[in-house]
Amino acid sequence: MVALISALLFMLPALPGQAAPVSRSELGRKALATVVAQLKSDDSDLRAQAAEILGATGNKAAIPMMRNLLGDRDKYVRIAAARSLWELGSPAGIKTIYAIINDIPAQGTVPVTNSPLVELKVIAQNKVRTKAMEALVAMKGKDASDVLYKMKNDNYGTIRDAAAKELAKLGNEDELAQFTEALASGDEGVRYESAMVLSKICVSAAVDPLKAMLPAEKSVRVQMAALDALKCNPSKKDALNEVLKLADSSNPTIKYKAVAVLSGIKDPKAQAKLAAVAASDASDIRLKITAQKGLMYNGAPPAVEVAQSALSAVNPEVKLEALDVVEGFTEDEAMPLLAQALDDTSMRVKLAASLQVLKRFARK
Repeated sequence: MVALISALLFMLPALPGQAAPVSRSELGRKALATVVAQLKSDDSDLRAQAAEILGATGNKAAIPMMRNLLGDRDKYVRIAAARSLWELGSPAGIKTIYAIINDIPAQGTVPVTNSPLVELKVIAQNKVRTKAMEALVAMKGKDASDVLYKMKNDNYGTIRDAAAKELAKLGNEDELAQFTEALASGDEGVRYESAMVLSKICVSAAVDPLKAMLPAEKSVRVQMAALDALKCNPSKKDALNEVLKLADSSNPTIKYKAVAVLSGIKDPKAQAKLAAVAASDASDIRLKITAQKGLMYNGAPPAVEVAQSALSAVNPEVKLEALDVVEGFTEDEAMPLLAQALDDTSMRVKLAASLQVLKRFARK
């Protein structure tokens, strides 16, 4: 393990004028040590996140570590390791992905007589199969279509639905239509579920149905799901007017989600609204940092003091958003903030900062 860590470390010189405590080499060592330590965490979510980070760095010296994780006791960690290996140029984990997808839970007799405990195990097993399908699509793209069509005939409805979602993500119009048409359903639960699915599909063809349903939608949870779907939609600008109205909502969560959508739109109206949110004393720090992200996207200079305030917040989610904003800062601006985040009490924040440090300062 020591040899592998040494292979991953890159001793880069400190920037001119930088004090030693925030040199690139020290940040790199600390970030890498943070990530590698979590590969042995008792928390499987942290092991998986650490594996994803090492894959995202692009450093092939991490391949032996990822191969070891293919034997992890947790299937989600195995999936993360397989995907990271793929990103690092190794197909060594593809068999692991297929094995998890094809691990079909046994069904009880007809009529089904599974006990509640068995049913819970079936649900858990199918959730991890769904995660494996998502990873396969991320790894192989359209080349995963044959497997997805096969999964459309799976014994379990949740798997069939997950396969339909992934096919829609790959551009299958018939599968996408099932979800976009459901946005007009009279059943609130159906509208909510379809908007949630669209927040994971993120294709331009969904923007018009989302735009059409928002003005008349009364359900707060459906509005929130629709805004999540617009946030990742490449054509979100087409729904600008609808989102601007929701950015004035009295519901703080709706307002925040609308501002988050606006932060990804290049338009004078969006920029004006974001500037007003950023300047308002009534805006909380999460709104301010989200608005700052959008202003920078539209060409405004970074507001370092806003990021500093957000990184000092109690809520880890606010700190993670601050780190998103820090990605747009210069090295001089970013380094002290990343150093602060590496000392945070939240391991999620530490790992997010570690990823940014390793991607910024490590030579491939």
